[in-house]
Formats: sequence, C-alpha cells, structure tokens
Amino acid sequence: MNLETAIWLTWRQHRWSVLGVAAIALAAAFALVTAEVEQGFVRNSMPITGFYGLIVQLGFGALIGMFWGAPLLARELEDRTCFVAWGQDVTPVEWLRGKVLVLGVLAALLGAVVGAGDGYVGSSSSWSSFEADPLVQAGYAVLGLAVGVLVGLLTRHVVTAIAGTLVFFTLVRVLLAMSVRDYYFPPERVIARWENTPVVPERSLELPGGFVGQDLEPVPSRADCVSAINESSCMRRANAAIGTYVDYQPIERLTAFRIIEFVLCLLLAAVVLWVAFRLLRNGGAWRPSRSHRRIGVPGAPVSGVAAGAVTGSAAEPAAGAVAVLVAEHEAELGPETEPDAEPEPGLDPERVLEPDPALVAEPEPEPEPELDPQPEPEPEPEPEAPDTAHKAPDTAADKADG
Repeated sequence: MNLETAIWLTWRQHRWSVLGVAAIALAAAFALVTAEVEQGFVRNSMPITGFYGLIVQLGFGALIGMFWGAPLLARELEDRTCFVAWGQDVTPVEWLRGKVLVLGVLAALLGAVVGAGDGYVGSSSSWSSFEADPLVQAGYAVLGLAVGVLVGLLTRHVVTAIAGTLVFFTLVRVLLAMSVRDYYFPPERVIARWENTPVVPERSLELPGGFVGQDLEPVPSRADCVSAINESSCMRRANAAIGTYVDYQPIERLTAFRIIEFVLCLLLAAVVLWVAFRLLRNGGAWRPSRSHRRIGVPGAPVSGVAAGAVTGSAAEPAAGAVAVLVAEHEAELGPETEPDAEPEPGLDPERVLEPDPALVAEPEPEPEPELDPQPEPEPEPEPEAPDTAHKAPDTAADKADG
C-alpha cells in the first residue's frame, strides 16, 4: 500500500477523530501562548485559559493514544471487518504500517504545536516547565499512539482499549517523570560543613541530599537520629558526619534532558510497535478461534425450514415442485423430520385441510338409536356356500352307486 492510499484511507476512516484532536491541540496552544503576554505587558498571574492549556499539555499523549491508537485495531477486530480489510491484496502488516505512519506523523506535529507554549509568566526557562517543549510533547504523542495500538490489539474491544491505554500510558509517564528523568546525567553535588549551608545554583533542579563523612562521601543516617527532632544535630553530636550535601541538575542541562526524553519515548514507542507488528504478523492476536469462526450451528436453520416443508408436503401433496425440493433437502440433511401431526388413515388430506362448504354449512345429523345396525338378527348369505359344498360329495356318491 503506497503513501497516497494510506493517507486517503486514514482520512476516510479517522477524519472526525483527527479533526477533533487537532482542534483541541490548536486551542490549547493558543491558550498557552496568549497566557504569557497580552497587549504588550507581562501578566502577574496565569489566566484560567492557560491553566486549561496546561491540562491538555499534560494529557495530550494519552489523548492521542485513546482516540487514535486504541480504536485503530480494536474497532476492526470488534466489528470483525478485519477479514474484509485484510482479505484483499493488502496484508495486515502493510495495512497497519501505512496507518501508523500517517497517524504518527500527525501526532508528532500536533504534539509540537501543543508544546510551543508553557503558560507561565515570562520567557525564562525552568525545570518546572520541562514538558512545555515541542520535542517532549511530540515524543509523548508518538508513545501514546503506540501504546494504544498494542492495547487495542490485545483487548479487541474499543472501550476496554481506551481505558487500558489511559492506565498504561499514565504509568509510563509517571515512571519517566518521577524516577528516570532526574538522572539522565550524573547530578552535581554541593558539600557544606556544619557551620555552612549548601548553596545550589539559581534555577537548578534540586535533588535529595544527605550527610557526608570524613572522606566526603555520603553516609547513612543513624537509626536513633532518624526519629530525632533535629536529625542534623543528632548526627553532629554523634560525630557520624562532618557536614551535608545536596545533589542538583544545573539549568544548562535542560535542553539535553529534553532531547534525551524525546529519544527515549521514540525508543519505547518503537519497541511497543514491534511487539504489535509481531503479534499481527503471527496472527495469534487477531485470527479467530474455532468458536469465533462458528457463526451458528450448521444445519439448524435449514432443518427448521425442511421440517416445515415436509409438514406442508404431507398436507398438500399436489405441490409437486415443492415436494421434490424438500426431498432433495431431506437427502442432504439426514433423517427425515417427523411432522407434528399426520392425518388420520382413511381420510382425504385435501378434505381435512379444505372442508366442503356444504358440510360446514349443514352438519350431518346424528343417527337415530333405532337404526343401529348391530342388533339385526338376519342371517348372512355366507353360510349357504358351505351347505352346497357339503351336498356336492353326496350327489357324486349316489351317482357312483347307481
């Protein structure tokens, strides 16, 4: 599938979600940029529009994953239209690769637009506005798309995929921000003795500190000093340390950290997409099982029709063509289905189904008791035959004697 076909197909199937997310991204970028400066003077506080823009900026990657990535495969698998889409000359891998390429580029561009402003007063960079950067937001958008695609492939249900994408992307985002981001580079350290206080350079990111021993290396706190009111005084009285230290990341590393996080998001997205493509290529996550392939019990609907046809043919033998077709279906389906009710022997089926109007209009009167044929004593003509047969031998014997 070439690029033009992929773009046309993606636009036809996802145009409303693309337009909706693009509108949200543009509105958030406008709110963040205009929140900083208005009418030539600097604000002293952030307006409410800038706050809403920050909310969108924090969750833009999750928004891309929930509304672009999660339904990409989950809707096809849930509606079972994948057998039509992937049963043509385009393989599932080519189909997914074209869509991911188009949506990934759009997600990165919209993420860069969202990260154009930070909504804070002034223009000086700070660690507090780390995520207000085009590269970081583009990386989060691509990662959210990849997570949504994988979760949608595994769940095969749109609503479940949306919820799962929100949960997993939030976990990855919090893990990066709380545990990994601060240690992309080894931190700088400031050491001060008891009579001094550690001084961290301006606008630096201050990290947790501790106590240092005689060799100026960190030492753990004593167990009895941890519960003390003033831990530093306890450590000093016990001669367990000679001072304190504070780790920090200087502001000059901010750009490098943003680039590292962007590359890390791309690597994570590449790994997630590789797993999704591997599952799709092997077919283990989308090919239907034996129970999925069985739409209904084979022969059950036809048996009902055949039973009705057999009953109708027993009631109306004049329909010759229908009887022949029913007989053919009976031979294919197996044993003949017995009709619900059969006409009594000795009765004409046509008269049973269509009674004579004269009989319906004038019912036959019941026979009178005196006309009962059983008590008639008249002899039947049948006994005369044995008498004749008995006299025949006597006549023949008389003739022989004479």
